[in-house]
Amino acid sequence: MRRLARWRTVAAAVAVVMAGAGVAVVTDAIRDALTDSGPDRLQSTPVESNPVPDPGPTSTRPPLDDPPDPGPVPDDHGLTEADLATAVASSVRVAAPACRGIVREGSGFGVGDGDLVVTIAHLMVGMEEPEVELADGRKLAAVTVAFDPDNDLAVLRVPGAGLRPLPLSEAAPDGTLGALLAWEAEGMPDPTPFRIDRPVTVRTEPVGGGDRIERPSWLLAADTEVGDSGAALVAELDGRITAVGVAWGASRRGGGGVAYATRSSAVEALLASSDLNERAELPGCG
Repeated sequence: MRRLARWRTVAAAVAVVMAGAGVAVVTDAIRDALTDSGPDRLQSTPVESNPVPDPGPTSTRPPLDDPPDPGPVPDDHGLTEADLATAVASSVRVAAPACRGIVREGSGFGVGDGDLVVTIAHLMVGMEEPEVELADGRKLAAVTVAFDPDNDLAVLRVPGAGLRPLPLSEAAPDGTLGALLAWEAEGMPDPTPFRIDRPVTVRTEPVGGGDRIERPSWLLAADTEVGDSGAALVAELDGRITAVGVAWGASRRGGGGVAYATRSSAVEALLASSDLNERAELPGCG
């Protein structure tokens, strides 16, 4: 692992792999309490684009590990078979041709009235006719009705889906275990164990580009793969299965094990502030 030679005297770029679209953006992570700043450099493997150095302000706060270390990845998600089955039935795959005709795939899950699906915003760029595959094998046309580039979230309306919506909450203490429900090529979600290390704020570019913003996120111990973006993070809170976040990216330390998710409060805010019956405006492919 590379060590920091100096801390943000001249800030270096930090790359986080965006699992759904396979792009990399400039980013770093800081604790929500703002007592620590993020690492100068993370390892990544960008697929469609390269990170762009973005000098930032100097900081006297001590760095996190290089990259942040959420500890060991859990061996088990800690959910009962019944809870897991409930969550899987609410999960979907989102796929369609996007920019340059490349087929992009990601995950999502049902919320609201059962015909709404939350997924990740960077997956939707250039995707004019998204298709949603349900756990029962149906494939349905969808329309993007909400788009939040800062929090990397999108909402699709999928007429006729009839999903059992997952309740949303981010009242998850550090150390919470759960399952990240990302779809596999075989056609069903694969429950990947995760553990919430702590809440962090990630400095990154919004989807579609622009000045850097701060994205409240979970720092997770989890082994994620390309295509996992948009997956629900489900955990048992107060005796019921609950979506606590939406996976959006990962960094690499050795064999992996570092992942990030947007917290559920951002999903709730997007649902409350959007006209969920009107097509949302999406950024172009650039």
